[in-house]
Amino acid sequence: MSDNTVDVNKTDVPSGGDDPIIVVGIGASAGGLDALQIMIAHLPTDTGMSFIVAQHLSPSHRSMMVDLLVKDAPIPVCTALDEDALRANTLYICPPNHNIEISRDNKIVLTSYVEARHTPRPSIDMLFESIATHKGGNAIGIVLSGTGSDGSRGIRAIKAENGFGIVQDPNTAKFDGMPNSAINSGNVDLIVSPDQIGAELKSIAMFPRDRTIDDEKVMPRETYSGIIRLLKLHSKVDFSLYKENTILRRIERRMISLKIPKADDYLKHLEMYPEEISFLFSDMLIGVTSFFRDARAYEILKRELREHLAEKKDKVIRIWSAGCSTGEEPYTLAIILSDILGSKVNDYKIQIFATDIDEHAISLARDAVYPESALQFLPKEIKNKYFTVRNEMFELIKPVKSLVIFSLHDINRDPPFLRLDLISCRNLMIYFTTELQRLLLPTFHYALNPGGLLMLGLSESIGVFQEQYRVVSKSAKIYESVLVRKSLPPERTLRNRNVPDYVDSSSEPVKEAILPAKKLDSEYSNLIVQALKELVLPNALLINTNQDIVFSEGSNDLLVRPEGVPTNNVVKNFHPKLVVELRSALHEISAGKDFYDTGYQNVKLKGESVWVRLILAKIVRNSPLGDLIVIFGDIERPFGLTALQDFEGNISSEVVKEQERLLSRTRDQLQNVIEELETSNEEMQAVNEEMQSSNEELQSSNEELETTNEELQSTNEELQTAYAELRMAYEDKEQQQAELISLRSELIQANTLLQEAEKIGKTGSLMWDLETRKLTWSKGSYSLFGLNDNEFQPSYEAFIGLVHPDDRNRLDNQMKDMLNQRVKLPIVFKAANSESETIISLDAVVSFNELKQATRVMGTMTDITERTLYERNTSAYKDKINYILTSSLNCAYIYNFENQHVEYVNPTLTQHFGFALADLEDFSGNNFMKLFKQEEHEKIKSHFNKVKNGTPGATYPNNYSFIKKDPHSFVPVYANHTVYDLNESTGLASRMLVTFFAAE
Repeated sequence: MSDNTVDVNKTDVPSGGDDPIIVVGIGASAGGLDALQIMIAHLPTDTGMSFIVAQHLSPSHRSMMVDLLVKDAPIPVCTALDEDALRANTLYICPPNHNIEISRDNKIVLTSYVEARHTPRPSIDMLFESIATHKGGNAIGIVLSGTGSDGSRGIRAIKAENGFGIVQDPNTAKFDGMPNSAINSGNVDLIVSPDQIGAELKSIAMFPRDRTIDDEKVMPRETYSGIIRLLKLHSKVDFSLYKENTILRRIERRMISLKIPKADDYLKHLEMYPEEISFLFSDMLIGVTSFFRDARAYEILKRELREHLAEKKDKVIRIWSAGCSTGEEPYTLAIILSDILGSKVNDYKIQIFATDIDEHAISLARDAVYPESALQFLPKEIKNKYFTVRNEMFELIKPVKSLVIFSLHDINRDPPFLRLDLISCRNLMIYFTTELQRLLLPTFHYALNPGGLLMLGLSESIGVFQEQYRVVSKSAKIYESVLVRKSLPPERTLRNRNVPDYVDSSSEPVKEAILPAKKLDSEYSNLIVQALKELVLPNALLINTNQDIVFSEGSNDLLVRPEGVPTNNVVKNFHPKLVVELRSALHEISAGKDFYDTGYQNVKLKGESVWVRLILAKIVRNSPLGDLIVIFGDIERPFGLTALQDFEGNISSEVVKEQERLLSRTRDQLQNVIEELETSNEEMQAVNEEMQSSNEELQSSNEELETTNEELQSTNEELQTAYAELRMAYEDKEQQQAELISLRSELIQANTLLQEAEKIGKTGSLMWDLETRKLTWSKGSYSLFGLNDNEFQPSYEAFIGLVHPDDRNRLDNQMKDMLNQRVKLPIVFKAANSESETIISLDAVVSFNELKQATRVMGTMTDITERTLYERNTSAYKDKINYILTSSLNCAYIYNFENQHVEYVNPTLTQHFGFALADLEDFSGNNFMKLFKQEEHEKIKSHFNKVKNGTPGATYPNNYSFIKKDPHSFVPVYANHTVYDLNESTGLASRMLVTFFAAE
């Protein structure tokens, strides 16, 4: 890989999803069935993807989803089973009253719940989050028609793991709540109609990933830098020191969404369409977070934080949550603090600063409203104690919410918060390069109070900064700030990370190529430096501006490890006889000199008298290490120093003594000066620390004021809006109140009329909600069973208990059949009344959803005791008459006036006149008069009309001729005509009984 390309396959951050199978999660709710049918009908058969559908379903009824979808599906459709292995090109449907997820080994995980639910199931967010966790870049989430916001959080999780988010076009959705919620979250790649989703999935499956030009898995360095410059120009955020692997995956996803295969073409697209820069920037900011993420780590933090607060002398607690995203992490810290302090929480001044560069995420965090899926791993006691339910969402209680202050903040550019007790920066630095991480860790140390805690993610560590932090918990990645000498805040600028604002690459000068001759000179120079280091000056040290040793080369005899607490300070670790010269030399270097030579001094090393001189050179370096000083120790034996030898080669003792005397005097003088300087320096240091402390307090107060000002501005805007709404509401109050009084009067009147009508008609109404199993009765229903509406609470089980024991099982079975449309209405049953027998008729209408599942029953109950007894008496009376007529010696028949039809003949009539009941079918209607002589028709019609208007039980005699069947002849008869039945609506006879005998 050359220096002018960006390696797409670097594994700085595990991306997940190594399994090539792509899993597509599909979420739908109200109106989603039609969209599912259209989408599935247009699915390709060779995508190699597995599809999992989470459709909000009624928890108590068998789903017909599979039967409805399998008709038009080009791929197999089946009900999901627990532990079922995912198969390619197969669609799985989640059963009712279950949540569905996937496991690491591509298996389905079903979870059933028995407790009350606040949102529909299955949870689309839970499905999407599990796919994101286990499939990474091979995860796709699709949100179809529905109400609410389920699926929006899951789409964010999928995007954070480099997956794809697809949403149904709201204009094509029956209910656009879920699609709009996902779109407004800013985490959607494609917005298409259901019939186009299949083609988009095929395009994603076939798109060449990790490839730009010539099928090489590289992106040209110039193209990558151009994209980074455009992002910096647009967002003021420098991504140059973010890990390239993360940035490349985000860029690749946008290229796939736009179907742009080449990186150079995507850069041109960014230049032509600035709005695409906003989309790419939003993709860069997507992160995954949750309440009590890594619960064991938070348990350890709670224990350590409790000990830290117990030792704290003041009652001010300051915490910084860096990279807070949508707020789950800082709210988790607030909950932990509330648990630790309990009733004493109001005695403390608590400030939890939660910062992020994502303005949209900060806005969501301030609301502190989360879906049920965000709380799925929280213990039930925490849910009940710290959250309230609001419109199928969970809202954090105000006392905990008020502890957190949110603000926009770029951790790589803006100054840190100071005097902190805890910094939580979890799973943020994994996206930064090592150089940027080494910039942040000293900054955190500077911001923490001595003994303050730093909590990192499980994949993060403090690296080379072991002297500044003490490990508290290795497993939970919790560290304690160690008190070290601080002078100025750590350097916050990286010279080589400043990316200039974007300019056209064509205007950049062409870099001069390195010529072979220069390369050879460089190699010779390196050989000379290597020889000098090994033979002439083998003992070398590197120290930083705090005079701490950062590197040592060679077996340096000048270094001495002192007793006591270990330290890396060079003065405390150097040979005692050389400390004065070393201090003096360091002073000269700090005064501005780039090079200093102490000259030779006689010391004893390992029992041998040698001459040592120190050579110090200043090295200018970029952060995070800053400027360095190299110290070379030149050790010479006496015979190697020509200046101290006489002409015969012997060392002059007088010269040596004189030099030692002068050196001793100079050392004493220098020691006095050093002591005075140290005293002055201590005083200056005390003043400096006081000034620094004041400056820190002022800076912190300024940051708090800025944050408070933003909060006040936001609150003021909300108050202004609320005031305007309140004023409008007040203006409409009187009119609404008058309308309310009128409506209330009408409602009372209608309710009174209903109660009177139910009382008169002996009826009552009911409504049964099958999802909540709630049964509601009107006052008439209570009266039917002789119950007090203040004492009796209706329910389905209680209703069955009010039925006579003989009818309970039959009624229960008929009610179940009614929900499946397998019973005829009304349903009649006896009430369990000890005083008298009460018979009730139940008539109802059942409402069904789009899946043909019963959701609601509305009906009426009527007391039909009197009618039933009347019908029983009438039936008995008719049976008695029928017996009399059958055994009578007179001929008899029953005539129905309303349909002009004979509906009964007795055996005597059949015996004497030959007509059976079937024979008289031909004499219905106007043909009935053919049974009588033509000349008697008017007489008979008049007589029949008289009978029709007669009273029940009255008999009207007459005589006329009646025809015989065989042979056809008319026989004179004497007949009695009695009213047999009345029409209740008209008051006229509906039937008459005719008995007659022959007059021959």
